[in-house]
Amino acid sequence: MKKAMFERDILYPTQNPLEPGSVNVTVYPPENTGGLPIVVKAKTNHNPVDYLIDIISIMQTDIFDRIRIDIRSQGIIYFVPYDKNISSVRVKFAEKDNYSIEEVLDADILI
Repeated sequence: MKKAMFERDILYPTQNPLEPGSVNVTVYPPENTGGLPIVVKAKTNHNPVDYLIDIISIMQTDIFDRIRIDIRSQGIIYFVPYDKNISSVRVKFAEKDNYSIEEVLDADILI
């Protein structure tokens, strides 16, 4: 397991304004391919994939704009749900908000 370079908790809006979602964002050192592994792990019972665009936008603004990294093009982004009955996924962006999701095994994620 690699050691994290950066770790931070963030809040994001959900459908209930009185119940924000929370995720832990962990950034690992770049891989040989040049991609930046980012693991987004849910801390509340909300499924973070349902709020994917909001979470990505908050991460981009609060964390990655400061170091001029576009995580949509340079990130290797994994979402790990709070509920262990739901599979973890890897998100790949084609364009700004166009993305695809593929299920991954927890063993394939750096957690």
